[in-house]
Amino acid sequence: MNSISTQRSFQPDSQFQPVDLTKAGAPAVRFNNIKKTYTMDRVEVDALADVSGSIARQETTFITGPSGSGKSTLLNIMGLIDQPTSGELFILDEDVSRLSDKAAADFRSEHIGFIFQSFNLIPVLTVGENVEFPLLRRVKSASERREKAEQYLDSVGLADLIDRRPGEISGGQRQRVAIARALVTEPTLIIADEPTANLDSKTSLEIIALLDHMKSEFDTSVVICTHDTSLITAGSATINIIDGHTA
Repeated sequence: MNSISTQRSFQPDSQFQPVDLTKAGAPAVRFNNIKKTYTMDRVEVDALADVSGSIARQETTFITGPSGSGKSTLLNIMGLIDQPTSGELFILDEDVSRLSDKAAADFRSEHIGFIFQSFNLIPVLTVGENVEFPLLRRVKSASERREKAEQYLDSVGLADLIDRRPGEISGGQRQRVAIARALVTEPTLIIADEPTANLDSKTSLEIIALLDHMKSEFDTSVVICTHDTSLITAGSATINIIDGHTA
């Protein structure tokens, strides 16, 4: 892995500054008695039965548990992709449990970055264009978008690959591109759903180390969902989900 700069090379625009919480020391995310029920063939199934916890600001938190335990369901609720059936969810000390679709999309765009196990890069776009993509609605200047893409790719050690396409780089490099894309809007919260599932063990450890480094460099909170407990870094918080309950 290329070396990573430990200092930011630019000052972010004011609209990308993370929102300060109204209460000093309050967590970035807190959720109380979250329940999520799906109806399948007229049968109600509890994906989450009773889950409570919190995500500390500017820290890395691992959500663990076996397959089918409800980890991804919790991440979807935390990322405002889905709503809980009942319970409370606060992000940045704001109750976001029942936002409208538009309000949830706006809040998500402003404050949350996503990293997926399948990378979710657009194959017809270059690496740089993939990183720029979240900025299309925010930054009108093409040159400014390009500059930001270069800066964030440099922070993950891939500035020299900016004009390559995703199919021309390795899986580990694609995931680092996805990390740069998630960070480019300066989110308060990064949600990574099994970000190492498609990577070998050495690259997996490098990606987890990179995410932990990015947390410190960019003052963001990182939530990593994984079934592989060997990836949990020392000193990180852990939320364990078993059969839809926090263990």
